[in-house]
Amino acid sequence: MPSIKDLKKRIGTVKNTQQTTRAMKMVSAAKLRRAQEAISNHRPYAKQILELIRELSASTTIAENQFPLLRTKTEGEGAQKRVMLVLVSSDRGLCGGFNGNIFKNAQRWIQKNSSRYSQIELAFVGRKGHEFFRSKKFNLGPYFQEVSGKVTFAQARKLSDSLVERFLKEGVDEIKFVYNEFINAVTQKVVVEDFLPFVLEPAAQGAGQTTEARDYIVRPSKVEVLSQLLAKNFSTQAFRILLESQAGEHGARMSAMENATKNAGEMIRKLTLQYNKQRQAGITKELLEIISGSESQKAS
Repeated sequence: MPSIKDLKKRIGTVKNTQQTTRAMKMVSAAKLRRAQEAISNHRPYAKQILELIRELSASTTIAENQFPLLRTKTEGEGAQKRVMLVLVSSDRGLCGGFNGNIFKNAQRWIQKNSSRYSQIELAFVGRKGHEFFRSKKFNLGPYFQEVSGKVTFAQARKLSDSLVERFLKEGVDEIKFVYNEFINAVTQKVVVEDFLPFVLEPAAQGAGQTTEARDYIVRPSKVEVLSQLLAKNFSTQAFRILLESQAGEHGARMSAMENATKNAGEMIRKLTLQYNKQRQAGITKELLEIISGSESQKAS
């Protein structure tokens, strides 16, 4: 059984920890508000650019290989192809199951789809993902160390340009992101999302077939506008994914620190109770010793 001195020291240590977790919670809450505002503002733009690309591609005759970043969806695709999974994790810990859920879902996806691809390569945004998988038997790709800290569009563009280059020049057939989609302050959802190529539904593109969804006049031309939209789309979607992950990380850390603060309070309560019991027992023992000494003196 620990002594009164040890209990008092432990209570002080837990109180210091509680102050730290409470401060971290407040910092994460402030960062979460800004991150939540950023992702809420960016989502409509990212969604609209996807809709514009789909609409233009549906109403434009596209020559074969004219847009290498576009691909028509076909049955049984994926066989004997190389796929890269880009795992977006955090650089720091103390954020609950934020990173662990990504790792579990990525491994589950690899196990489920390993027969569909000739090679599955893992790339990383965030230090925790790289540290977790580098000691395991997986085919590891690039680690984008420069994409860290506060998310900026310049970082997203650099990341998307690197991925587009690997897709076009290094024989990677598909690139997917695995990340935490921000739902609310306490909920994140792990998503495996297609990034490259931009997949069109079969009806959207046929040989010599054009369908006008709406009566638009496009200048300079639909092909030129489609080319410009594609150039912007991948940076835009990468930025959205990084913002989703950033907001999710702050929410997860805020929740984790709130739980840690509550647990520290409960531990302090239990230790204080134990401390008071032992202190009372010590006082009672001393009183009994004094009384028994006094009685023995009277008897003599």
